[in-house]
Amino acid sequence: MSEQLIELPQGWVPLGRAVQGAAIDAQSDAEAAALWLRAKGGRSANTFDSYRREALRLLLWLGEQRLALAELKVEHVHLYYAHLANPPKHWIRPRKPRRDETLLPTQALAGPLSNKSIDYTRTVLGQMCSYLQDAGYLQRNVFRLSVKPPVVVETTPTRLLDLDSWNWLWDWILALPSGKPADAAHAARTRWVFALLYHTGIRREEAAHGRMGDFVRKDRAWSLRVLGKGNKEKFVTVNSTLLRELVRYRKSLKLADYPVPGEDFPLVASVNAARRSKPLTPRAIGLLVGTIGQRAAAECADEHCRAQIAQMTTHWMRHTNATHRLMAGASLETTQDELGHADPRTTRIYAKASDTRRKEDAEKLAKLGADEGER
Repeated sequence: MSEQLIELPQGWVPLGRAVQGAAIDAQSDAEAAALWLRAKGGRSANTFDSYRREALRLLLWLGEQRLALAELKVEHVHLYYAHLANPPKHWIRPRKPRRDETLLPTQALAGPLSNKSIDYTRTVLGQMCSYLQDAGYLQRNVFRLSVKPPVVVETTPTRLLDLDSWNWLWDWILALPSGKPADAAHAARTRWVFALLYHTGIRREEAAHGRMGDFVRKDRAWSLRVLGKGNKEKFVTVNSTLLRELVRYRKSLKLADYPVPGEDFPLVASVNAARRSKPLTPRAIGLLVGTIGQRAAAECADEHCRAQIAQMTTHWMRHTNATHRLMAGASLETTQDELGHADPRTTRIYAKASDTRRKEDAEKLAKLGADEGER
């Protein structure tokens, strides 16, 4: 059943009701949201999880307010935004729950949401209500009528590692302890994950779902087949550095140097020998990158590099790849193709004049002032 896609806590009474003449057979708001999720959330696993999270949060809040979707007014939506920005204690989950700890159904937030996150909530729930309005389940879309939260528009990417930070981090990764077999396995996998993300710019979901057989050799050149957003197939070029890292990683796993067609071994494998054939999940890859960022940052003496590395996520690596490619002289066209951007404007964000060039031009003004002062 569709409602199983969005499970309300046991004992919660489903709100909403079937609407005569609607194009969907939904008996409650939870069923209606699940039908929307099934229709619109299949673009990727990440999209599905994100849409499901937004719908479930809203349904939990509506349950506490004893409101059905059809009863929502714009004022209610603004109260919901305020709730997300300043959630009560029973809505916040602990960072690291104990194994024996039972979380409340409402503990759906890690903490207060930023205006940017609330704006994303507004967009997703606006799309959900638009679908339900078209289906005849709702008469109006109150999220589209709500006030858009003020969000700072970034014209230059900031969620990335600059060249100094990346070089420091890579050197730190190369120096990871590897004396014991377990340490060696963790060090080899960490090195491979960061090399893979940095040199390809693929998403963590794409890395998690990849197999060694996805590496393709044609005319003595290697590429990596990736199934991206919307199940769109793309081939990412494997450069010479990544190819060397691939061989190194495979040797650590006692595999042949190069993959062969149809090889089902995971692109990123577990370090547990008994689970070696099982791939890491997207969440596990994200945790690996975040944990390494925290460990490395704790040892970084440069405050600016440390701040970047401490905040690093898997998606930061994607931004880092795009920015460093363009800094190295790669074209916008090939960078767009490698990253799988449908809109070239997305890629162009990374093509701002480099900080080095801007610093050189800024120094021209400083030099002019100095020359004037010498007279």
